[in-house]
Amino acid sequence: ALLAFVVSAFRMDHRWRIDAQAAELQQAALAELGSIRETTRGKVVLVLPSVKPEWSRHVIQERHAWRYYLAGGVLPHSIYPQDTTRHRHPVGSVLRRFRDMEAAARAADFLVTRDRVESDALLTPGNEQVFLYDSAGMDDLVELYRATYQRVVSGEPAARSHFDVYLGDRTLFHVKEPCVREDAGYTVFVEVAPEDPKDLPGRRRRYGFEELHIPFQHSGVLFEGKCMAILPLPDYPVSGIRTGQRPHPHPYRPWEGHRGWEAEIPARR
Repeated sequence: ALLAFVVSAFRMDHRWRIDAQAAELQQAALAELGSIRETTRGKVVLVLPSVKPEWSRHVIQERHAWRYYLAGGVLPHSIYPQDTTRHRHPVGSVLRRFRDMEAAARAADFLVTRDRVESDALLTPGNEQVFLYDSAGMDDLVELYRATYQRVVSGEPAARSHFDVYLGDRTLFHVKEPCVREDAGYTVFVEVAPEDPKDLPGRRRRYGFEELHIPFQHSGVLFEGKCMAILPLPDYPVSGIRTGQRPHPHPYRPWEGHRGWEAEIPARR
């Protein structure tokens, strides 16, 4: 029992030291989100993905977290087909009826993102983790996405499939042009095999790889007929990457178009 206690204490201490920075960033982000929530209460808020994702997701960006931390507002998704009539759902719900992020922005009161762009529409210039814009800031943010897209596609893709896959600095990009909503209505996955299995979290070592699965609307943008999903990679050396898209299971309305794809990127690409 004593030996088990010592081993457990060591593992907990090791985990705490690894997550200390994440906890500090998380606390700062939550404080900023609290202030943003007071401003956006009762309004339509469009949450946009960041061009600088992090594998450990130090700042809140999980699938359901935005709904919780921005409770009191209406959070629209940005990739679904637009209804002919705009419905106001109860506060805290998700509005799922927009063609793309630019169309969604036209119907939104505010934009929230982890990306900072110097703009007259920036309402939280003192923030460091999460930023609030009025809807007029969409043009400046699209310019950021456009510049990122052009920088990414200026090189050679690491793999080609239904999307082209580019490998950046600890970041993986899925890009496609032209792109429509059916291309984006899929879960994006990344599976990373490390050079040293000890770099994996304990729960993943028996599988030999670490994985990340995110619906496209939480990791990607659809703008100007282009799709770009921005996916984080861990900061340890990797021996191989497998990535692609998997359809969302839907009991009533299956997605049309392609049924998913995957690609492998060799070691040290």
